[in-house]
Amino acid sequence: MLKQLFILFIILILAGCTKYPQGNQREVSSIIATKIEGQAEWYGGPPDEQIQASIYCLLADVLTPEAAIQIAFLKNPQVQSIFEEVGIAHADLVEAGLFTNPAFELEVRYPHVKNFKTNIEYLVTAAFLDILLIPLRTRLATVELEQAKRRVAHAILDLAFDVRQTYYELVSMQQRHQYTLSMVELANLQSEIILRQHMVGNINNLAFQQAQASYLEAKLEIAKEQTAIIRLREKLNRLMGLGEDVCLILPKEIPPDVDYQGFDLCILEAVALSERLDLQAARYEVVRLQRMLGLKEGWTYTNLKAGLAGEREPDGLNVVGYGLAGEIPIFNFGQAAQMRLWAQLRQAQDRLTALEISILSEVREAHQLLMCDLEMIRDYRVGILPLQTEILKASEGLYNVMGLGIDRLLDNKHQQLEANRNYLEILKDYWVARVQLDKALGGYLFRLLPPDVSCNGGIE
Repeated sequence: MLKQLFILFIILILAGCTKYPQGNQREVSSIIATKIEGQAEWYGGPPDEQIQASIYCLLADVLTPEAAIQIAFLKNPQVQSIFEEVGIAHADLVEAGLFTNPAFELEVRYPHVKNFKTNIEYLVTAAFLDILLIPLRTRLATVELEQAKRRVAHAILDLAFDVRQTYYELVSMQQRHQYTLSMVELANLQSEIILRQHMVGNINNLAFQQAQASYLEAKLEIAKEQTAIIRLREKLNRLMGLGEDVCLILPKEIPPDVDYQGFDLCILEAVALSERLDLQAARYEVVRLQRMLGLKEGWTYTNLKAGLAGEREPDGLNVVGYGLAGEIPIFNFGQAAQMRLWAQLRQAQDRLTALEISILSEVREAHQLLMCDLEMIRDYRVGILPLQTEILKASEGLYNVMGLGIDRLLDNKHQQLEANRNYLEILKDYWVARVQLDKALGGYLFRLLPPDVSCNGGIE
């Protein structure tokens, strides 16, 4: 019996020294790399000189959406903070595989009779249930680690999508601001012409006041756009983790080339249900709660311990044997914990279903918005913008032969600028919807689509 107990203690010690492989953060980086362009790495500390040099190199050139995302991955401390969740989950996995520390009890009694020895009782025990519970705890912690990986990768992807959307909004707002400046210059010219006409009595006070009001409203539009540019620029700086005021070199115009011509909605929905990391994390939550039920059975509440017991009698006789300690699960045998877990499990299943519904809705919404934006972009490119150019060209020809007044010419020029600004707004809406579609799918569209899917949704 003593030999068997000794072997049991050796097994417990060896199992307590179990090591688990590292590299979970690299797995998260690999997951992210399959979803988008950009490398998100955990480096366990502040950016070193090499990372800082990479950031300065990216900021020295014209900023692209991919460069902005990469800067955020390197510079934003939130990325490193999110990565640490994986380390916490890994630590929980290591702890789940460890045996409970042995416990000991010692009792010393002094005799009052001469020639009798001190009575000593001792008991050294270890949690016997760990032999059965460690596999269950390890399986549970493994699920929690995989869930943490998906949750962390999803949070970092959300940051990348926010950077990309803010980038497009900022570039389009700056481009819109240039059209607004041209319109204000035009309104100022119209105001000066009307002022001269008013001074010679060619127009009445009402027309003069209306021209002045239009000019003042145009100037107010400039102030509003400047405010929006400041907010978007600072938001982009925050997302990229730039604490200092950095002069961002942005392109002069938003990308005019559209890259989406429509795909079969069923294919897009299937991709989203397969690739969304938050959905995968929600599925792991259901599995986690199912495995937790195994840890709340009645036998797990016995807290059974086994070990070595001994005593030295007052007459000097030493006796050694085994000892058992535990609890009798009469009042609390896990009934309340199981009720709670079953409720949480049903709650997790309902949340999973709700998330699936939300994801499908997000995909449909982004797809439908893109198709509407594409139709409006096509109308502007094929009809409205060429027509406005022809109208202005014809107006200039008539003005040169005195067939058209300066006021009509300026009005037509204003309409052309307004049409271009409206087209820019629709183009911005398209790129924002493209980001929303990528976000709904869980990654860049053309990285996640099967290779045999054509642009119209058919199979090549």
